[in-house]
Amino acid sequence: MIRYNLRCERGHTFESWFQSSSSYDAQVKRKLVTCALCGSANVEKAIMAPRIAGSKRRSPRLAAAPAFTIDEPPERGGSA
Repeated sequence: MIRYNLRCERGHTFESWFQSSSSYDAQVKRKLVTCALCGSANVEKAIMAPRIAGSKRRSPRLAAAPAFTIDEPPERGGSA
């Protein structure tokens, strides 16, 4: 399976999966590939960033959430 980023004549971008590059070509030629937003059949492959496989899979880094501590419960309305 191949995933392509596609762009229609109106500039909408979307992705779609195909069995092979020749399958993509055949479907585009027959106007079977349409924009997910406007329905246009005038689509082309958009530029894609290559995926480079590394030797190890890295786990995604998550930003640390700020830590909050409560030393005392909040005062309930009224003044002393």
